[in-house]
Amino acid sequence: MAKVVFWSPFKDAVGCSHVAVAVSSIMGITHKSTCLLMHSNFDTKKLESCFTLYNDLNTGDVLVDSSLGIGSVIRLLKSNKLTPDAIQNYAKPVLKGRLDILYGMEASQGEDSEVLKNLPYIIKKSDEIYDVVFIDLTKTANEEYVQEVLADADIVVTVINQDYIKIEEYFTKYANLELLKNKNKLLVIGNYENKSKYNTSNIKFKYRYKDSIYAVPHNYSFSDACNDGNVLDFLYRNINADSKDYNGYFISQTSQIVEKIVEIAKIKE
Repeated sequence: MAKVVFWSPFKDAVGCSHVAVAVSSIMGITHKSTCLLMHSNFDTKKLESCFTLYNDLNTGDVLVDSSLGIGSVIRLLKSNKLTPDAIQNYAKPVLKGRLDILYGMEASQGEDSEVLKNLPYIIKKSDEIYDVVFIDLTKTANEEYVQEVLADADIVVTVINQDYIKIEEYFTKYANLELLKNKNKLLVIGNYENKSKYNTSNIKFKYRYKDSIYAVPHNYSFSDACNDGNVLDFLYRNINADSKDYNGYFISQTSQIVEKIVEIAKIKE
């Protein structure tokens, strides 16, 4: 069992959710582990619309369906009826037996504080039934619930962009946070451009960073798939593509993160 948190200390970071979607989906396709993908963002369909067309989510009122999502889970929690099985029952399968997604909460269902104050406990209960729980965490470093989720994580995947100011700030302010001192940490560059001056090799050299720096390359086809609700179709079509191919490069780089998570979590199949 492993709780994997995708997080950035920067509110304006781009691509963190797409990293979570890509990694969790590739894990579901290439491994037999049971996985749950969830998020802490209130009144948004960003993750959900990667797997279901946005207009279909709106038309069908899927996010206010009493049989789906974190809102229903919170109602059970309040009545002291929440079990790990119940969380699985309220999640939507996107890869049967491999990957479920726990929908977020609409504004009409309650306050964002309901999600935030209950999130750490819901993650813990989810961890009892899933092999891997992926959490797309709110991008900030100061909120109490964010710190609580990070503190309880088994693996923290920190996502930053190829922005010199943000890279500098990360290594001078956030790389050695006491909160994450003894955590399994993966540093990921989102929307990565290998030809940039600020590629992973140059970053490692400049900051004398000894661990690996991972990359999820910018890929317009994947971005389009996220917008069109067919991420899984895109990945299945390209999962065996040559790493020199445009889409194959995206998948091969992202798969390195998947395999590192499998290694750290000691997932056996």
